[in-house]
Amino acid sequence: MPPPLKGLQLFNYRNFKNKKEIFNFEHTLFKGKNAVGKTNILEAISFLCPGTGFRKDVIQNFIFEKQEKLKSSIAFDFKNEDLENHLIVELSNKDERWSKQYFLNDKKIQQQKLLDIFQLFWFTETDKIYFIKNNQYQRNTINRIICYFDPKLFTLLSQYTNLRREKKRILQSSKDNSWLISIDKQLFNIGKFIIEIKIGFLKEFQNFLLGDSKKFYDFEIMPSFGLSQKENFLEKFQRELSDESKWPNDHKLQPQHDPKKSVFDITHNLKNISQLSSAQSKMLILSLLLSCAKFLNRNKITIFLIDEIFDNFDIVNTNKVIQYCAENKFQTFFSTTDNFTLQGNIDNLEIKEIF
Repeated sequence: MPPPLKGLQLFNYRNFKNKKEIFNFEHTLFKGKNAVGKTNILEAISFLCPGTGFRKDVIQNFIFEKQEKLKSSIAFDFKNEDLENHLIVELSNKDERWSKQYFLNDKKIQQQKLLDIFQLFWFTETDKIYFIKNNQYQRNTINRIICYFDPKLFTLLSQYTNLRREKKRILQSSKDNSWLISIDKQLFNIGKFIIEIKIGFLKEFQNFLLGDSKKFYDFEIMPSFGLSQKENFLEKFQRELSDESKWPNDHKLQPQHDPKKSVFDITHNLKNISQLSSAQSKMLILSLLLSCAKFLNRNKITIFLIDEIFDNFDIVNTNKVIQYCAENKFQTFFSTTDNFTLQGNIDNLEIKEIF
């Protein structure tokens, strides 16, 4: 069966002046030496998720050749609901201002439209390090996944962030409490919706895990205060919003009472991720991502990206990952610098040499 993402073309992107790839198989492994652009191809595919790819780089760094018109693009051909589609992500500089625009079948769209079509999951060694050491990175990853569950969360999180930024600006420049009261009311209402969506996701996901007998690697979910005690959380959230607005500003919203930061932790045998070995932590993070992809793999195109899949993994676990993706019908893209032998028959896998 042909894969939903049928091909991509890179123009003036990273180390590629003009690069075209056609995908005839559900699973693709890019193989080649270091610095030939394997990760760059995976990163380009990750633009099917709102944002600037899994490296979170600034737009100007994507431009390969600094010609007079600073411009780079990624074009995708994909099939969705039995229809052929063409998507272009255009990165450009106009009037010394960088921008990112999306065109679906020649019609300009907002990036959140992608959430109605695709759900992207990725894992790199850098992700593993950040996921373990950086709480904000872990929260952002989980928030992104919940946006696939309910795309309205993407807009709510953006509104919430903008209002928090506006409130900070007012606190630093004005003593007009009337503005702050209005902003706090908006923040509370948006925060309540954010928490409700996250609780809805967690409830359904936990029910799914209880019935899933084929987990990739065992893990437990530890909900945050906001997801386990909603009413108590919202009461404290509202109080802290008010305290924060008092002049002079001696109060700050505590992380445990911030809807944007309310997610959950994952453990293995009740051990925190920082207490596990490098291999165990990698298995734990991968298991969460794979389980979420399986849970959400409904009416959207599910794509999984794993960069340097053989790093710190033996051949048994490597085969286990690929088999899991194959069984659950994710379209998957892997990269490796290693020579390897896959044990067992992996159906629908193509190996592409990148030079």
